[in-house]
Parts: sequence; structure tokens; C-alpha cells
Amino acid sequence: MFKRYPYTIGLLTVISFVVCVGWLFTHDSCMHPIGNGLAAFWAFVECPVVFVALFEEAGE
Repeated sequence: MFKRYPYTIGLLTVISFVVCVGWLFTHDSCMHPIGNGLAAFWAFVECPVVFVALFEEAGE
């Protein structure tokens, strides 16, 4: 999956990580608990998993 557009997927992952961290820094967790939970899950769980999969497949 990642062999076709590795740079595009990596760039979109970095942009989504920055957007999620920006959301976490600018919104109160009491007022937006679901949004903050999803942003934290994406930024700190899914982005590293995508990068690991991207680097493992690119290294073959």
C-alpha cells in the first residue's frame, strides 16, 4: 500500500499530526472531550503506526 506514494502518505501523516497537536494545544479538554480523545489517539497512536509501516515497507 505504501510503495506507490510513500512521500505523499508521509507528508499527509505529518500534516495530520501537526493539526492534531495544534487542536490539543488550543482546545479545552473539558469542553471537547471526544474531539481531544480522537486527536490524541490519532497523533500519539496512529501516526507512529503509519510511520513504522511506511519505513518497514520502504526498507525492503
